[in-house]
Amino acid sequence: MSTPKEKEQQTEVESNLVSEEKNENKLNLDNFSDLVNLILSDKDVTKFKDQFKDHIKFIFDRHSVSKKYQILFLYDENNSINEKMTDKIYAAIPENNIKPILLIIHSKGGEVEPAYLISKTCKEKAPNFVVAIPRRAKSAATLISLGASEIHMGSMSELGPIDPQFGNLPALGLRSSLETIAKVVSDYPKSSEMFAKYLNEQLNLRILGYFERVSESSKQYAQRLLEGKVTPKDIQEIAYAFVYEYKDHSFVIDKEEAAKYLGDIIKVNTEEYQLSNDIHKFVSNVNWIINIVRKKTIEIIGSVTDLSITDLPEKDK
Repeated sequence: MSTPKEKEQQTEVESNLVSEEKNENKLNLDNFSDLVNLILSDKDVTKFKDQFKDHIKFIFDRHSVSKKYQILFLYDENNSINEKMTDKIYAAIPENNIKPILLIIHSKGGEVEPAYLISKTCKEKAPNFVVAIPRRAKSAATLISLGASEIHMGSMSELGPIDPQFGNLPALGLRSSLETIAKVVSDYPKSSEMFAKYLNEQLNLRILGYFERVSESSKQYAQRLLEGKVTPKDIQEIAYAFVYEYKDHSFVIDKEEAAKYLGDIIKVNTEEYQLSNDIHKFVSNVNWIINIVRKKTIEIIGSVTDLSITDLPEKDK
């Protein structure tokens, strides 16, 4: 007959065996093959949304620095920054928030005004506002980053010029085209009549004026977000450089280039960056699979609970 102590030990052993069996059967979503098996197990990938959220929370737990922050996301590979995103991020910040905000950004950019409001809101609703960029924070996403007291970057992180786009063409491109035409006319005076006729028929001067005002607005927003920061260069010079200096919208402003303008605001290979990079690796793996086999994509705008799975844009299918 077993003693009470022996029964307790037997119960503990049985409990451990059950726990081990569960762990063996549990998928490890850090493992690419397990991730593939999960996604292929059902045609409706949205059924796994909670598992994806839970795994991101698991990644939080692996990084003690996550406990320090209210973590928000602007993570969207396909859609441009817009007013709806501003509302989602505002709604994700708890009432009476007392934690610093860590905003993890992965975005190609978008509208300047919503980007300014996102950055301004994060600054106002937290004792400190920092940004982590696992890969890309381009154009308007760069503008958001300029409002942060710290920008955490790694070897693959990139900011970009804050040059507004219209129909995938840079607003400053029109002025550059006119400057090129002026140079050609200067070099070949006899072409002036031809170009004058062409411009009279094709160019709407109101559009040129509008493009110039939008670019100037971007510079003003950048200056406002930089106010009060200690930087190696004057904030007016920094704002001008980010809007006007770089001639290619895709220009990579890496951690070294960014530090020339922003100094100690740029933090490299920190715990905050490592956290954002681990999350990016997981979400990127999920997206790679579901893009191909389900024509879906993950977006996270707000907190991790706001993770959504949507259809890929038509152009990417």
